[in-house]
Amino acid sequence: MTTIYKASAAPPAPRRTRHAIFRLSIVFLVLGLLAYSWYGTETSLGRLVDSGPRMAAFLDRMFPPDLTWNSVEPRPFAPPLRLAGQAVIITLQISILGTALGMVAALGLGFLASENLTPHWVHHPIKVFLALLRSIPVILLALLFVMAVGFGALPGVLALAIHSIGMLGKLFGEECEGVETGVWEAMDSAGANWFQKVRYAIWPQVAAQIYSLTLFRLEMNLRDSAVLGLVGVAGLGLWIENYRRAFDYPSVATLVIVTMLVVLVVDQVSFHIRRRLR
Repeated sequence: MTTIYKASAAPPAPRRTRHAIFRLSIVFLVLGLLAYSWYGTETSLGRLVDSGPRMAAFLDRMFPPDLTWNSVEPRPFAPPLRLAGQAVIITLQISILGTALGMVAALGLGFLASENLTPHWVHHPIKVFLALLRSIPVILLALLFVMAVGFGALPGVLALAIHSIGMLGKLFGEECEGVETGVWEAMDSAGANWFQKVRYAIWPQVAAQIYSLTLFRLEMNLRDSAVLGLVGVAGLGLWIENYRRAFDYPSVATLVIVTMLVVLVVDQVSFHIRRRLR
C-alpha cells in the first residue's frame, strides 16, 4: 500500500498579500512618526553645529575641575571634595533604601499581578495600578514629596520606592508568568494552599532573576537620585545644583566626575553579582 504524504502548502496568496501590506504599513507609519517628530521638535543639524562654540565655552568654564581641599578665597560653599564624601553616602543611602522598600512591595504585587497565579479580577487591577505608578516620572514624585514632607533625603527615598514598585512589580509578574507549571499543578493536586505553592513552586524558579532585576533597579535609582537634587533631594545632585546656581562650574565638574565614578563602581559590583546569580 502506498502512503501519500501531503506537502505543507504555502500560505494562500491573499494571506501573504495582507501580511506584506501590513508590514509595509508599519514601516510607513514609523517613518511618518519620525518625520513628524523631527519637524515638530524643530530638530536641526545646523543649529547643533552652530551651538558648538557655546558648548565649548561652557565646557571651558568647567575645566579644570576644582580639586582644592582648603580655600583662602571667600566662596558660597566649601570646596567640593570636602563635601563629596558625605554627599556620596547620602546618595547611596537614598538609592539602597528606596530600592529595598520598592522591592519588598513589588514582590507581593508581582505575584498577584501574574496571570497564571491569580484570577483575572485580581491581576488585571493590579497591573493597571502598577502601570499608573510607572507613568509618573520619578522627578515629579520627588517634587510632590518635597512639598509634602520637606527637603532632605526622605522625599528621594519615597519617590524611588514608589517608582520602583511600578517597574519591579511589572517585571516580577512577567517572570512568574514564564515559569514551568508542573510543580504548581502537582502541589495543587496535593491540596497545598496558594502561599505554599508560591513559596515552593514559583519562588525557586524566579529568585535568581528577581535578585538580578533588583540590582539592576538599584543602578537606575542611583543615577536617578543624582537628578533629584534639582528639586531639593539631598545628595550629590543637590550639591551639583547648588554649585551651578553659584556659577561655580569647576566644582560642578568635580561632583559630576565623582558621580560618574560612584555609578561606575556600583555598576561593576552589580554586574559581577548578577553574573554569579545566573
